[in-house]
Amino acid sequence: MRRVVLALVTSLGLTVAGASAAGADINLTQTTQVTLSCNDGHSALLNVDATTLTSLSADVTSINSSGTALSCMLDTALIDPSMETTEWTVYDYNPSNQAIAPRNSSRAMPATTTDGGLTWQFPFKPDVYSALFTTTDPSVTGNQYGKTLTDTITLSGDAETFITQHGGGDCVHNVPAVVRFYFTSPSASGPSYPPPGPPINGVPPAGFYTQFWWSDAVNIQMVSGSQGQGQLTEKMLPADWSDWDGQPASEFPLAFTQAAEHVQSIGLSFGGDCFFETGVTPSPDTFTNENFSSKFAVMN
Repeated sequence: MRRVVLALVTSLGLTVAGASAAGADINLTQTTQVTLSCNDGHSALLNVDATTLTSLSADVTSINSSGTALSCMLDTALIDPSMETTEWTVYDYNPSNQAIAPRNSSRAMPATTTDGGLTWQFPFKPDVYSALFTTTDPSVTGNQYGKTLTDTITLSGDAETFITQHGGGDCVHNVPAVVRFYFTSPSASGPSYPPPGPPINGVPPAGFYTQFWWSDAVNIQMVSGSQGQGQLTEKMLPADWSDWDGQPASEFPLAFTQAAEHVQSIGLSFGGDCFFETGVTPSPDTFTNENFSSKFAVMN
């Protein structure tokens, strides 16, 4: 599967934490959450320490002054890594559709739960592309290798259908709109694509791409606003996952294994069959009410 590729000029140098059987893999020195967004249509969320943030900021400044077509931006927020949350967060693209931001305030219509956290739901907004729906809940992060992800997803409302953007549906059109599993990991010492080594022609070094993983064939097409329930089930094994660069986990099983043993955040990504995180929105924008519901679980 293809995915938009970000070209960083130096290593991110993310802090690698030890394996954990429970709890998000967040190092206590990683006190800043960074949203990295580029005009190639891709965004990423990372928890970083002060040294990594300085290096990453310098990289972005270099990219933006290079005179190439690629430009990136950083949005930062202070976090307390010891205060892991069981809440789920929706991330939407901003009006430029080049950067994502969380729905944190009550006015932003954040995700809510009415059953003690078993099910989380959020409303779609007109002309706003929702990109990610994730959590750092300790019960579903940490070492999840070999386990089974399940999610009962419900679409309810009066929207006619859904679209993505940037031709993400089939590499040309903005349909189909798709939701699939997604997770991030700070631990990625395995190869990237091209093979490991220092950056070549702006390609990130080994280990950058393999911090971000999407399920491939296991997904749900969002065809109708009233299509009801659908079920996602996926094993945390290399057979059906690909990384930021679209390379299959089956070609880099050691890198996938290390990432799956150190999950930092996990949940769902919205996009298409071609690009996996270009966001989705109901279409046309004349709908009055459209809701997304997720009942996510991890089984041994």
